[in-house]
Amino acid sequence: MKIKINQRAVLFFSICIFSVTALSGCSLFSRPKKIKVKIPETFKYAVQPGNIPIKKDWWKNFKSKELDSLIETAVSHNLNYMIAVKNIKIAKTYVSQAESNLFPAVNFNYGFTRNKMPGYEAAMFSSGNKSSQNIIYNLNQAGLSASYELDAWNQVNNAVKQAGANVAVSKEDADVVKLTLISNVADEYFQITALKKSAADLKRQYSAQKEILNFYNIQYKDGLINAQDVETAKTNLEILKTELDGSIKLLDVSKNTLAYYLGKFPEKFKMKTFFNSKSNSGGGNNYKSITGVNYSKLIPANMPSYILTQRPDVKEAEYNALSYAYAEKESLANFFPTFTLTGQYGYASPSLNDFISAANEVWNFGLNILAPLFNYKTNISIYKRSQIQYQKAVLNYRNTVINAFSETDNALASYKKDFQTLKSYEKNYRYSVKLFRIYEVQYKTGIASRITYLTYKLDMLNAEYNLINQNLLLEEDVIDIYNALGMGLGTPKPKQTTAAQPLKN
Repeated sequence: MKIKINQRAVLFFSICIFSVTALSGCSLFSRPKKIKVKIPETFKYAVQPGNIPIKKDWWKNFKSKELDSLIETAVSHNLNYMIAVKNIKIAKTYVSQAESNLFPAVNFNYGFTRNKMPGYEAAMFSSGNKSSQNIIYNLNQAGLSASYELDAWNQVNNAVKQAGANVAVSKEDADVVKLTLISNVADEYFQITALKKSAADLKRQYSAQKEILNFYNIQYKDGLINAQDVETAKTNLEILKTELDGSIKLLDVSKNTLAYYLGKFPEKFKMKTFFNSKSNSGGGNNYKSITGVNYSKLIPANMPSYILTQRPDVKEAEYNALSYAYAEKESLANFFPTFTLTGQYGYASPSLNDFISAANEVWNFGLNILAPLFNYKTNISIYKRSQIQYQKAVLNYRNTVINAFSETDNALASYKKDFQTLKSYEKNYRYSVKLFRIYEVQYKTGIASRITYLTYKLDMLNAEYNLINQNLLLEEDVIDIYNALGMGLGTPKPKQTTAAQPLKN
């Protein structure tokens, strides 16, 4: 009867294993499916492209050797980026750690024991002689033992692939840090350049406004003007002083920030001479003399929408979802029994004289089967959690793709509007320069008063100040476009390499 029950139990257990394996075998051994996200074929805001090709080192389009040098230094010395690179190496160690489970565990052991044979055993060996019932003997044992857990459910292999996906996540995360670093360095470079020009412009405005105030004070004492004109001049002077102090403060902050990006202490960081160039003003200068940049030629031509799928944060989110997909497969394997092969071979003898001999050989071989019967709640909790984590990672991937389009459209929209504003400031600046020239000649010939000359000089300097800051906005917009497109790491391939697909209208 006991034999029949055991046979039925084995049969039932085999059927269960076969059924579950048939249902989940494909899931355990197959590669996770790619996440499909339909993307628009074109961007929302069309920008007239220039003739600059898509290239990895986009900052060289600005043709500034100083900027090139700063970015090269930052990539080599920025500590955040260096930490991100170290994280890649750390992630790789988990791959080799997971791969070690694919091999058996082998141990060498040697032992020397002094034993006392129990009384009943001693009696058997001594033929009932009571004087020999206390037998003490030495036993030398040495041998090799090995155990190997069969990867019957591909759990170990999935763990290795999950670790590999995490390495890819770390690489893309390092690229995110690198792209952000390059953009931040470029932003601070142009910020410092613009602030120095703005401060120089504000100083000239302050000097002109102070001279106007002195003239107004004299005219007020002579009774030619009322006190309101004097107070207005004082207010304008204080406003200029406040703006000048603010520019100087921001300049110091930007220098300290740039030092941090370069991995240097602000106390030991010295600015190079290329930040000491004087801003041109007056005398027939146009806005190109301030920046020397034609922004319309900086926008990369023929920007396909799929380029966003090459952004490191998008690829990082995709690899992160892949990692959780493998984790889900690992947790599913917990529901199946584990098969472990064990074996041992060696020698055992009370004497070392003939220790290694055929008569002293000992060996054993076995198969251990561990079925998860009473920890099913734990396994269910782990599996459900892995499912939710994977679903969350998929949502994060899709959200990252949408965010990439949002950032790109925002950058393109800002560039488009700021470029239109730049054209208005450009016209205003050129017009103010013409007026300044006219009244400069009239002042020198005695036709116009000095106050009139200073007033038009202030207008021209203020127009230049607005143009300097608008140029800074355009420079930042162009940098944002490059950053939003994920450019700066390598030239994108002409075909899609991710699961994101264009959405046709």
